[in-house]
Amino acid sequence: MREPLKLTLTAPAARLPVDLNELRAQLRLDDDQTAEDAILVANLRAAAEACETFTGRALITQTWTLFRDAWPGDDREAPLGEGWHRGALSVSAARALTLPRPPLQSVVHVKTFADDDGESLWPASAYYVDTATLPGRLVARAGQGLPVPGRAANGIEVRYVAGHGAAPGDVPARLRQGIVQLAAYLFENRGDVSAESAVEHAGAAALWRPLVVWRL
Repeated sequence: MREPLKLTLTAPAARLPVDLNELRAQLRLDDDQTAEDAILVANLRAAAEACETFTGRALITQTWTLFRDAWPGDDREAPLGEGWHRGALSVSAARALTLPRPPLQSVVHVKTFADDDGESLWPASAYYVDTATLPGRLVARAGQGLPVPGRAANGIEVRYVAGHGAAPGDVPARLRQGIVQLAAYLFENRGDVSAESAVEHAGAAALWRPLVVWRL
């Protein structure tokens, strides 16, 4: 069976993918109407989180740590257990690991752990970071085998950087517009709806759906 996803946000995005002024313009608020700016920012944050959950993407640059018991395709997991759909190419499960929350920017490190919790760093020269595929992949280079963890649980740690970029303008326009529409809807219907139910009503789902990255 496929190993459950164990993913930790190590360093969150430094900013929101949409500026407050964009939401204020959507709501047609005057420059002196600032009393509820804290609520607007909270709505933007909720809308951005909803977008990332809905699409499976990272928006603004952020760092994630993926923990695994084993590599895809070994005896503890069925082959291609980390397979994805939409933009991903099938490769040997014994040589590649697909990294969630695309787009992938870079890999910080790959570590394996012994049974006594001692760690070993897998040299960056031993693997290729495929940022061209969506989602990105960590691929062992020719002649390199994937390092075998000694610890039965969370014996593999992959830390990587993901996101469309550091600035709001790096995020696709339709994702950002959906965030604005959802945040505005939440503000205008505060107390009456949740972010999850509002995604469809605000029109955000229609904007985001073409950019969803599906996990098999």
